[in-house]
Amino acid sequence: MAKNQFYLAVGEEAARGTAESTTVGFIPVDTATFPTFEPADEPVLDFRGEQTALGDSRYRRNSEKWSASFDIPMFTESGTTAGMMGTILKHFFGGSSSSENASTGQYIHMLYPVSDPFATGNLGATALTLNTNITQNASTIQNHVFDGGRVSALTFTQAVGSPLKVSASFMGQQHTVSTAIATPTYAAENLLCDYDKLSAYFGTITRTGTAPDYTDFTFASATQVCPDSITVTIANGLNDKQVLCGSKYPSKSNLGKYTCTVEMTIDFEDPATGFSSYDDFVAWHSALSTTNLFLNWDTGTTAGTGDKHSFGLDIPVALRNGGQPSFSTDADPTISLKYTAEMDLTTTQYMVGAYLKNTASAI
Repeated sequence: MAKNQFYLAVGEEAARGTAESTTVGFIPVDTATFPTFEPADEPVLDFRGEQTALGDSRYRRNSEKWSASFDIPMFTESGTTAGMMGTILKHFFGGSSSSENASTGQYIHMLYPVSDPFATGNLGATALTLNTNITQNASTIQNHVFDGGRVSALTFTQAVGSPLKVSASFMGQQHTVSTAIATPTYAAENLLCDYDKLSAYFGTITRTGTAPDYTDFTFASATQVCPDSITVTIANGLNDKQVLCGSKYPSKSNLGKYTCTVEMTIDFEDPATGFSSYDDFVAWHSALSTTNLFLNWDTGTTAGTGDKHSFGLDIPVALRNGGQPSFSTDADPTISLKYTAEMDLTTTQYMVGAYLKNTASAI
């Protein structure tokens, strides 16, 4: 019987297109998806004395690129190179800062959109390598190297009974083949952002530090909300294109407009205390209105000597988009509340921010 193995190792390239297969973080994936290689192999159509009615006689490769989408269970760290989970997020948002809590030893990494993610001080010339290791035959694992990677979209999906799933969309330059990377090592299971580790909040969020480089968040004055499921979809409008610079693959990346939407399925009710999905729905009917949302996954596992491994999404201004209630003769009514994030100019200076608390000194 042949081997049946698949594992993904992600590296950060010092210069885009120079593959990184040594300093890597192992990332678990829910499905074994091989990235899609997309060459432009096209016929040469100039006349060279051939009988053209009999068919094309010559082809050339005018360009090449690749794309990939992976569903990743969200851990606060990756295996081997702990900060690589944060590196993937950094290459989506573009802006980041890292700081250490000197008294307790853990690190917090803030991530947020910036107008020029490829400026020096942000991503600069760096990119990602997806090292896709798969079974080649009964005894061989082969590493398929996809270099020059960019991240164009992230979708965070949380449902009851499942860990937080991150669907990440990648695009990049070239595909090469090399020997397999050593046996993978993954983050400990107690660093998983699971469904029972989530606290979702509306209302007052206390942010410590200077925007957008916050160093902590607390929720003592916030209202906790308990939905059936929640999905946050973020895109950066990234356009990766080929230009005349001596290469056959995309070498210039332009950022589009960030977008962020939230959909939350919850009971349609107006409780005596706490969050009222009915009031939220009626507020949308009445006029344009906004709220805020903070999602916080606390693993309960200590990072350093004090605080816990955790992950959070901060949406400071969320425009209510309503959502239609659903009624049934044999069940309580539910509603899928919908929101669109707006840029917060006055407080946080971002539309959506993310943070990681872990033991990695850098991402």
